[in-house]
Amino acid sequence: MPAAAADLEQSAMILRTAVPTIAVLLGLVVIRTVSAQSCCESYCYNNDLERKQVQHFATKTAYEVIRVPDTDKQHIVPNCRPVKFWALNRHGTRLPSKGDVLNWPKQLKLLQDAILENYFTRRTLPDNGRMCEEDLELLRRWSWNPNITEQYESVLTTAGWDEVKYLAQRTKERYWEIFGPTYEPSKYHFRHSKTQRTEASFKAFVEGLFGTEESKRVKPEPATTPDHLLRPYDDCQDYQNNVAREERDENAEANKFLRTPVYTSTVWDISQRLGFRHNLSSEQIDAMWGICRYEQAWFLSRPSPFCAAFTEEQVSVLEYWEDLQYYYTTSYGYEHAPNLACHVAADMLKHLESVSEPTVVSYFSHDTTIQLLLAALGAKRDSVPLRADNYATMRNRRYTSSDVPFGSNIAAVKYQCTEPQEPVKVIFFLNERPIMLDWCRVGLCNWSDVKRQYQRFREANCDQLYCHGSGAPGMRLSFALLLLLTGVQVVAWMRRL
Repeated sequence: MPAAAADLEQSAMILRTAVPTIAVLLGLVVIRTVSAQSCCESYCYNNDLERKQVQHFATKTAYEVIRVPDTDKQHIVPNCRPVKFWALNRHGTRLPSKGDVLNWPKQLKLLQDAILENYFTRRTLPDNGRMCEEDLELLRRWSWNPNITEQYESVLTTAGWDEVKYLAQRTKERYWEIFGPTYEPSKYHFRHSKTQRTEASFKAFVEGLFGTEESKRVKPEPATTPDHLLRPYDDCQDYQNNVAREERDENAEANKFLRTPVYTSTVWDISQRLGFRHNLSSEQIDAMWGICRYEQAWFLSRPSPFCAAFTEEQVSVLEYWEDLQYYYTTSYGYEHAPNLACHVAADMLKHLESVSEPTVVSYFSHDTTIQLLLAALGAKRDSVPLRADNYATMRNRRYTSSDVPFGSNIAAVKYQCTEPQEPVKVIFFLNERPIMLDWCRVGLCNWSDVKRQYQRFREANCDQLYCHGSGAPGMRLSFALLLLLTGVQVVAWMRRL
C-alpha cells in the first residue's frame, strides 16, 4: 500500500482485522399467525463451497467473484491491433456509509443476541430449515470491529485497493501495445471524483500500471464543481426529484414489490429461520443483508456470519428488489438516464475518434455513473421492463445491479484493422467482458456504426442535454428568483407535479 493519506492507510489496517456491516432493504411487516413448522430449505452457508449467491449481492458484490478468468482472450481481434483505450471505473470495495456505521453496531448486536437466544433459550426454531451448527458458531463469534468508526465511513479498503490495482495490471498486460513499458505523461489522462474512495482507487490503478515509485509522478486532471463528467446527477434537479418520487410513491415498482407474495413470504421465511415468531423489520433485514455483503467483499475466503441468515433463493429476491430501485432511478426505467451520461459518453467518443494523444484515458467514479453510461450505450436492456409482478419471468434478465459491483468498469478499446472497408473497430467491455450490442458482430463494432449509433452524444451540447435544461445554473437561479417572487403559488404548483 503506497503512502497515500493517513486515513487511507488506516482504512487498510481496519480492513485487515475484520469487519462486519450490512446495508439495504425491505420494508413491510406482515405478521402471520402460524406455527413455526416448515419455513424454508435447509442450508448451511459455512459448508457451501460455491456460494453462488455472492455473485448476486447487487452493487455490493465483490469484483473478484464476477471478473473474467485470467485466461480470457476476448480482447484479441485477428488482423487488428489496439490503438486507444478509454475507461470509466467505479471505486473499489469500501467501508459502509456514515449512517450504517452509526446504526449497525448496536442493531446487529441485538439481532445476534436474539437469534442465539431463539435457538438456545427460547427454542423457537422451525422444524425444518434451521440454521446449521457451523453457521450458528460463526454468528456466536461475530463482533463489530471497533476501528470502523464515523471517521472512516466510505473509505477504500485493502480489498478495494487490491482489486483496482490488479485490474490495472491485467489491463496493461492485455493492451501492452497501447500502454507501453513506462509512464509517459502525454500518453495518459486520469481523473477522479472528489471522494477519498475514488482518489485512492486512482492511486491503486496507477500503482498497478507503473509501480509504487513511478506512480507518484502521475497527476490526475483536477475534478470540477459541479462535476458533470463523473457525477452529473449531483447537479440535476430532475434526477433528484425522480429518486424522491420513487422512494415515496406507493405505486413505484420497488415499493409495490414489497407487497407481493414473493417478497412477504421471503421476509417471513427469513424471520422464521432465525427463530422469530414475528416478521423482522425492514431495518433489521437491511442491517443483516448489508453487513453480509460488505464483509464478504472484504474477506472473500472467509464466510460472513450474517450471510448465513439468507438462502440462495432469498438473496435472489433481495437482489431483485434492489434492481427495481436502480432500474427506475439510474437506468431504463428513468427516461432521462441516457441523457445524464451525455458528458461522459461524449468524452469517450471524442477520445476514440482522435488520432492524437492521450492514448489511455481512465476515470474513477461511482456506481450511478456506470449505470447511466450503460443506459446511454443501450447495453443490458431487456425487451420487457422490470416490474413488481414479473420477478419469476425475469430470472434470466439482462439488467442486474450485480453487473455494477465494487470495482466495476466500462472500457472502450479502438482497434486498427487490415480490413479495407471498415478498418477501425471498437469493442465495449463491461467488467472485462465484451458487451453484446445488437448492431455489432459478436461485440466487435464498426467505428462508422458507433458514430451513427451515438451521434446524438457526438453532436450534443451536453450542458443543455444532460438534464434537459433543469440542471443548468441559469435555470436554478431563475427558479430561485421565481420562488422569491411568487412564494406560496410556486410551492402549490410544485406539489401538483
